Amino acid sequence: MLRIKQRIQILLGKGVGDHSIRRTNLLRLAVVSNGISKLSAIGLQGLAIPLVYRALGTHNFALYLLLTAALATLALLQFGVGPGLTQAVAKAHALGDHDEERGAFVSAFLFVASMSFLGATSLLALIRVVSPGALFGPNFAGDRADIIQTADVVVLVMFLFMLAGVVDSVLAGYQEQVATNLGTCAANIASTIGLFALCHRLHPSIIQVVLVMYGGGILSRLMNLLLLFARRPYLVRGHVRVNQRNFRLMMRLGLAFWFVQGASVLEQHGGTYLVAHVSDAHNTDIFGVAYRATCLGTASVGILTQPLWPAFTDALARSDSNWLRRAIEKVRHVLISVAAVLGFLMITIGVWGIEHIWRINLTGNHWAVYIFGVYLFTNLWTHFHYVVLMGLERVWTVAGVILLENMAMLLFGVVSVPHFGAVGMAGAYLLANICVPALVLPQILSKRISTIARLAPGPSSVNLHPDELNGTKESAMGIESLQP
Repeated sequence: MLRIKQRIQILLGKGVGDHSIRRTNLLRLAVVSNGISKLSAIGLQGLAIPLVYRALGTHNFALYLLLTAALATLALLQFGVGPGLTQAVAKAHALGDHDEERGAFVSAFLFVASMSFLGATSLLALIRVVSPGALFGPNFAGDRADIIQTADVVVLVMFLFMLAGVVDSVLAGYQEQVATNLGTCAANIASTIGLFALCHRLHPSIIQVVLVMYGGGILSRLMNLLLLFARRPYLVRGHVRVNQRNFRLMMRLGLAFWFVQGASVLEQHGGTYLVAHVSDAHNTDIFGVAYRATCLGTASVGILTQPLWPAFTDALARSDSNWLRRAIEKVRHVLISVAAVLGFLMITIGVWGIEHIWRINLTGNHWAVYIFGVYLFTNLWTHFHYVVLMGLERVWTVAGVILLENMAMLLFGVVSVPHFGAVGMAGAYLLANICVPALVLPQILSKRISTIARLAPGPSSVNLHPDELNGTKESAMGIESLQP
């Protein structure tokens, strides 16, 4: 009972004098709660793929994949302001400056609201002006009415989802990701139950599926927002002072994250679009299923990595280099071991799981799953370097490498998909990952660690004041910053 009481005090920000100890305890809570959240997300996605596939049918499931991919591009209109908000809140909180905390929160919320609204209206106009055949491929040229009707509702859902997402960034700045994770877990459980009921008792539409998948996440974030205001009423009380320095930080950091986010959207959905345009709906489904099975494995690793970057932000703001060094080494050993196990499982039982558990016939395209098994390992290796480099103020470097990787992936896909379909696209993902980030990222990380050690002599490897850290961002690729 005493240990439970201590953990509750940590969540309330009480009872811990050494902030390094408090950060470690909060990170442990974040990892545990993130693990619970990720397991619920994996359960939701694992159930959603076969249920939605059978409920919608081959053609509509491919259309569902394409529409959700198109709507995911709305997230780019945030211009990566979330990570910048997290960093601004973390630094202001370290200084105890409530005015800057409030100013950063209000500025980010208004910016995301205005840009998301602009993006939503632009996307709706685009869908009405450009023909479905040009947007999604010739196989969907006759679905104009359904696409427009679906997009009207789904765009509104995605707009609200992005707006509520500002809450996650604020909580991360306070090292309170546990609230986000538990809320997400509750939403995933509710969505899983709702999706099961929807697909077994009704013949659902794409709109109904999207409402069930995303509605819970919106409600959980609104609840966290109310709790945040109750615990920190100064965020909504008093005069709002928008500090131009913090605003520039959010925009500079946000622009770098915008490129990272854009490259990530390209990775997640570019293959699906390419297969849909060059091949047929059946190959689109096979590729989408195999890739999403890979994403389930990647999501499990996010249990460890997702809570790290806010902790890195806090450690850098407080010049806690010893803690930072230990965290990097522990993550390296754990992540590589987990990647090897997941890659092996994907290669050995991935085909069996898709065909016998999900009951989706791969029709002999087993090599797509085998290739994605190898890709799962190499991708998690590069993922480790991405997370650490972004935590060490090298987000622009990461953005450049990710963009090069995904441009290479599309180039390889254009050549291979006409001949090999879904298998060719899977090979394009693996080849691009090996040729670009897997080779260059270890060298970049080694150089960055050496630079930090040179700039901070003595026992501390990152013993710089936050302002000095900002002053050294011009070394590798111009402006450098931080990420999740």
